[in-house]
Amino acid sequence: MGIKLKHEGCDTMQLVFLVLIGIALGAANIVPGISGATLAVIFRVYDKLIESINSLFSETKKSLKFLVPVGIGMAVGILVVGTVLDGFFDRFSFQTSAFIAGLVAGGIPFLYNQATSQDEKKPSYFVVAIVACAIIITLVIFMPDRSDQLVGEFDWRMAITLFFGGMAAAAAMIVPGVSGAMVLMLFGLLPTIMHTISLITSYLSSPLDFAQLGPIIQIALPLGLGIIVGILGASKLIAILLKKYFTITYFAIIGMVVGTIFAVFYNENTYASVETMTVGIIVFGLVAFTIGMIIALAFGKRPQSEPDVEVHQEK
Repeated sequence: MGIKLKHEGCDTMQLVFLVLIGIALGAANIVPGISGATLAVIFRVYDKLIESINSLFSETKKSLKFLVPVGIGMAVGILVVGTVLDGFFDRFSFQTSAFIAGLVAGGIPFLYNQATSQDEKKPSYFVVAIVACAIIITLVIFMPDRSDQLVGEFDWRMAITLFFGGMAAAAAMIVPGVSGAMVLMLFGLLPTIMHTISLITSYLSSPLDFAQLGPIIQIALPLGLGIIVGILGASKLIAILLKKYFTITYFAIIGMVVGTIFAVFYNENTYASVETMTVGIIVFGLVAFTIGMIIALAFGKRPQSEPDVEVHQEK
């Protein structure tokens, strides 16, 4: 099912639909395991999105006409879903994390179909996936967990982690099947980002309370700079890799996704709200995992690639 808006005089409706699509993309990008790029393919705006990003400086007016409404919608989606998830993490950390792990696991079949869509399966490709998985697990085990550092004195190490985490997440967002939030989870930044989103929502309800701005800026500035660099720079590198080494790149991504599932349950924040691990909590977690997997499998169904949304351009 596509949204067809190809006639003149539909500019207002086009903008509304692009904002709504942006809300969906923003919500997807803040949930690990749900790929915003996959939704962009489903909504048939993926090619336009990549084209607009890569031609932002060469065809600025044309690109902004598409990117601005989508960007506004993404901001709304991120704020709403991020605030909700932060509340769930506070109250049901294990169940929420299990749901997220299910989302991540449910995306693997889509990635595998993508990986094998242009080339035959070779043993070396599976070796690439295993190596990528091992690298992620190693990083998860030995990388210092700084996700609890939300306020306090400025720490350049935290700023660097936020910058590179934002850059990697932004680059990952352009790959169908890969979640930018999943990358933030690998960097141990997801709880920090969720909490900051809640702070932003709180500040917007009391914009004269400037005391809230300090913690927000401390996190948002280096992260935002990393996202900008990732969108404008690293995204082009990912595009080149997908063009020249499509199959190997996707098998590496599969390995990283499997490593991310390990990361979810290895992270101590997963058990933050659990005083005693009971059978009931484990069963609830398994149910949440299953639901997450079913949702991701539904989103991962391969859509048609023909674009149905076009932004009317002035002649």
